Amino acid sequence: MQAFRVACRKKSTARHRIARLGISEAWRVLLSGALVGAVVVGVAVLGGCGGNGNGNGNGDEQGIPVKTARVDFEEVSVPVHTSGKLTSATEARLSFKTGGIVGRIPADEGEAVMSGQLLAALKADEIDAQVTQARSGFDKADRDLKRARRLYADSVITLEQVQDVETAFSVARSQLKIAEFNQTHSSIHAPTDGRILKRFAEMNELVGPGSPVFLFGSSGGQWTVRAGISDRDIIRLSLGDSARVTFDAYKGLEFPARVVEIGEAADPMSGAFEIELSLDDGGMKLVSGFVARVDVFPASCEPMHIVPIEALVEADGERGYVYVPDQGGAMALKKAIVLGCLIGERVAIQSGLEGEELVVTDGAAYLTDNAAIRIVDGPSDKGNRNGPGDPGEE
Repeated sequence: MQAFRVACRKKSTARHRIARLGISEAWRVLLSGALVGAVVVGVAVLGGCGGNGNGNGNGDEQGIPVKTARVDFEEVSVPVHTSGKLTSATEARLSFKTGGIVGRIPADEGEAVMSGQLLAALKADEIDAQVTQARSGFDKADRDLKRARRLYADSVITLEQVQDVETAFSVARSQLKIAEFNQTHSSIHAPTDGRILKRFAEMNELVGPGSPVFLFGSSGGQWTVRAGISDRDIIRLSLGDSARVTFDAYKGLEFPARVVEIGEAADPMSGAFEIELSLDDGGMKLVSGFVARVDVFPASCEPMHIVPIEALVEADGERGYVYVPDQGGAMALKKAIVLGCLIGERVAIQSGLEGEELVVTDGAAYLTDNAAIRIVDGPSDKGNRNGPGDPGEE
């Protein structure tokens, strides 16, 4: 009787607890209890089946059923993976020949401009004064030369004096040309039709000689990708090698490219060698500065073993593992390999499978080294793989 009261009290407490819970929470409690019960029942059934010494133990004796695939040996072009930056092939940094204060800068960043259009100009006070000074000196030298020649004709001065005046005239003429040239290049004009990609100066700002004021890109020009690669990869590339370029701005879209320049010296900061690729935009809108993912396919090939990707059970960087059957086909041996690259749904192996003809595909995930196996089919010749679901398989 006392036990009955305790049971009723527990049952009542459980009801109150469920009542306080929300509907979804109550279902969760009930389903959790049901799941625990199902697990206990399943364990009991499995224990009863496995505990009978007369039960069917042939599966353990015969080994784990697996499928295999042939190891192919092919010439493979291992791609070089890198990243780079998209730029215009006709990109140029425009600057002033002389330093000074920016007086006009009508061109804005991103603006499309026409050939010959004024982009920026320095305040002309200083440069105009220099031109006036040089022209005055030239005029004086011209008068002196004419006077000296008349005096020399009258035998008043010597030939040496006339030659000195001629030299002064030549110097004055050169100084005038320099001043006029600097005056011409105290303003920046668009060299061709194009667009202002970047503006580095503002109104009334003091700029030095040769300091970039604009980054200019010509319209209708070719696009290039500049990328850095390691010394291990630079020796594998040649001019004209094909490449594939992708951008985050165009998901799933690939742009064909080819190598047009290969650097002969490493960058002193990064130690990488720069390559340049000519890109076919395919009529798509591109913007200078896009970050590009680049896959370059060298023309030179390397002999490698090829296996289905299902055979790979572990991988870390260039290291990986596969299982191969022993000579009798009754035991799986774990092999360490050096990975090359992915080729569709296959893997190129640089080393580790020398002398091997088969690898384990289906069932490899359940194996351990020296595990007993049972090959349930012959090696596949179709596409180097024989996975579940192929026609005609049970």
